[in-house]
Amino acid sequence: RTVQMCGPLPGHLSGVREVLNIRRRKGPLDYRLCNQTVTVYHKEGDKITRTVYNDAFMDFKKTENVGKTGSKEVNSFLLVIPCSEVCVHPEDKVLLGTGEEITAARWPSFIPVKVPGLVVVKYVDPKYWNGKLIHVEAGG
Repeated sequence: RTVQMCGPLPGHLSGVREVLNIRRRKGPLDYRLCNQTVTVYHKEGDKITRTVYNDAFMDFKKTENVGKTGSKEVNSFLLVIPCSEVCVHPEDKVLLGTGEEITAARWPSFIPVKVPGLVVVKYVDPKYWNGKLIHVEAGG
């Protein structure tokens, strides 16, 4: 929906009237960067569900902590998935790209050290706007 406003613009001659187009936004965020594919693996009992999201954003970050005993590298990540219900939970495993089906027997060996691009979710932070869930942020 477009709203039109007429009137003098600051910095223009007072006799000149121009039309401004103001577009109402559906939400406060722009999800153009949510263009990556991720696979979320969720384990409940012996059942493992695999869900592929084509509209996600995943960013990896490496920092170095220096202490009295030396330096230590720490890896972390941020995952953003636009959604209307919580779709990621703590301890879920997330793979950048489209991942294969995983069996319960393979779950213990399906770990970041052995699978490039795989991370384990440590926290989930649902984000709301106007009382509705608009996306989920997860990280670890």
